[in-house]
Amino acid sequence: MTWQGGKMRREAATSSPFARLKPLAKAKDDPAKGLEQLAQALSSYKSPVSLHIRLVTGDAVDHWEVQGGRKNAKAQRKQPKDADVVVVMRPETWAQIAQGELAPYDALYSGKLRVGGDFEAAKAITEHLSDPATPYVAPC
Repeated sequence: MTWQGGKMRREAATSSPFARLKPLAKAKDDPAKGLEQLAQALSSYKSPVSLHIRLVTGDAVDHWEVQGGRKNAKAQRKQPKDADVVVVMRPETWAQIAQGELAPYDALYSGKLRVGGDFEAAKAITEHLSDPATPYVAPC
């Protein structure tokens, strides 16, 4: 309580316990460049994995299939028939995550990102892509 009897303002959290990703894109890169870098970063993943990334702008949805865990990892602009993990977000959110400015879990918990499919695989992928300079903290 303040000296006037009101409630004190809560200070905004300045840091997050969640690790950000290793930078995959630069500030001026388009989403495609970051998704291609995502596929390359996932080429060393422990097992084959398929991601369906949906970038939503207004009523338009850009579908991307990202294959990882194999030597010929790739990102293609297409709607996959099947995916292990589905991620839905705005292109601006993807840009922040790909540039290492926003932790994926922070985006998830703030409502900027949605995840479907195998959540355990999504957590393992996030840990694989996390910046090693920041300790990885699992959300649960």
